[in-house]
Amino acid sequence: MLVALSAGPASGVESEKVDLKEEAGRRGRDGTLQPGTATNPTAAEHLAGEVRCFSNTPGGGVIVLGVDDKTLGPLGTQLNTEWLRQRLDDLTGIAPVIEERHLRGIRILILLVSESPEPVEDPDHRLRWRVGDQCRTVDRAEWWSHRAARIGLDPMAATTERGAADISTRALAVTRDYLRAGGDLDAAESGNTELLTRLGVLRPDGRLSQAGVLLLCPSSVPLVELSRLDVVGGDVTLRYTQPAGTSLIEALQAVEDRLDAVNGVRPSSRGFVESGQRLLPPRAVREAILNGLTHRDWFQPEPTAVRWVEADDLLEVTSPGGFTGGVTPSNALSTRHSRYPALADLFRALRLVDRQGVGVPRMYQTMLAEGHRPPLLEEVAGPRVRTTLAGRPLLPVLAHLLAAIEPAPRRRDVRVAVLLDALLRQPFLTLDQVGRVLQSGRDAATVALAAIEECHVEGRSLFVHVAGTWRLEASTARDAAAGRYGPVPAAGELLWFRASGAATVRRVAQVWLADHPRVTSGDVAGLTGMHQPYVSKVLSDLASQGDLLVRGPGKGRAAHFLPAPTSSTS
Repeated sequence: MLVALSAGPASGVESEKVDLKEEAGRRGRDGTLQPGTATNPTAAEHLAGEVRCFSNTPGGGVIVLGVDDKTLGPLGTQLNTEWLRQRLDDLTGIAPVIEERHLRGIRILILLVSESPEPVEDPDHRLRWRVGDQCRTVDRAEWWSHRAARIGLDPMAATTERGAADISTRALAVTRDYLRAGGDLDAAESGNTELLTRLGVLRPDGRLSQAGVLLLCPSSVPLVELSRLDVVGGDVTLRYTQPAGTSLIEALQAVEDRLDAVNGVRPSSRGFVESGQRLLPPRAVREAILNGLTHRDWFQPEPTAVRWVEADDLLEVTSPGGFTGGVTPSNALSTRHSRYPALADLFRALRLVDRQGVGVPRMYQTMLAEGHRPPLLEEVAGPRVRTTLAGRPLLPVLAHLLAAIEPAPRRRDVRVAVLLDALLRQPFLTLDQVGRVLQSGRDAATVALAAIEECHVEGRSLFVHVAGTWRLEASTARDAAAGRYGPVPAAGELLWFRASGAATVRRVAQVWLADHPRVTSGDVAGLTGMHQPYVSKVLSDLASQGDLLVRGPGKGRAAHFLPAPTSSTS
């Protein structure tokens, strides 16, 4: 392909597998090509549609960016590859491999888009794939039929001997309820055959997929159960077990209705919270339940267990089967994998979940945005996966700081929420620590930090970069510690490093020395907000006592302290 382009204009280069693209947004009103930049949101938005299209196409495809798709001449692009990859991931859930190449001495980018294991929708819920050198709309049932014929690895995509007549009237009614609630009125009002075809569960030969049977046909055994306890290990005050002969979608609606009743409105006497706030965010509750149904091992007979603990406003969802596909508790925020892609897609077609891979990030963002701890995901004996959402303790300072961020769209950015939560708990983050907090590598952490540089609170930068670390802007941290954004828990879990006193100086110095070879009074003063002369005196006292520190050789502005040989900074 590049050989053909290098030789000069050549027809027939574009095909089902190859698309040539000019970088969108670089033309002036008169059509003049403007200088390139490292970031270009318009270009990313345009590329997102082509990435979705290729991901739906058998075998994927290649996008050549920086080429005039009419003359086939190189125009070039200056887009940063890591920025573009992250932005496409944000827009589509797909992070293509991007390679930098040169065509006739001009820099271009090659985007390698892999075939997706699940259909990837456009924002208008359409599916498109490549036909010749164009993207065309494809029916969801046709997409799954084609994929099953190609690879046949997903048992939920397999065709069964059951048909539409095996689905109860009640299951179809609940299906329509969910579609209406999700805003897909056209699908909700369609006939039964059209409805099931649009959901991708009814094959052209009239048979149902295994995902369709699991969700819509009556089951002889319970697939999900709900219990409510007064306290952990206490009395069961409510129990629901899916009745025999009902479908999973009917049971899901029954569980959601009961949880909606127990997940009441938080009384205003419980703290500095918004009026009408639920005990747990309903969106996070739904994501936790659907995560437990979508990714569980359906070859194990036990039901997915949902438990609500009244005394703690706590939800636990425990599902059979451990983590798969490389997902672990330490990377679940950033790693995507579906045990059963066809089942995940069915929940998405029902408008119960959004695009692939956003369930865990959505739980994180909604929990943190309302002042809760982030979700806890863990693998327990069985193996089973347990997801815990804790409604207490409430952290108003976190919720109100997030609500004050400008520009407003960043309030929904899970990376902002997770980093803010971390920096309310510790005085600074190094780049490696940012990666661990975001459950990603250094490159992704660097991209995330660049993306959120624009975050401000009352005109002040929210995160600042100082001495190789990222921290809260000093006056914002001061105001948060003073309770301006809601009360800080008395236990000292949040903003402990903004407390006055020698004990805080000692602890912050110890934390600093765990990641740095030396510490100065300026380092500690900048993190604690205390006056530098006082901090210097405390550090000098610690050094004179041989406790934690020894004085380094420098004096004046070069004065610094080193870890004492026998001290531990871990």
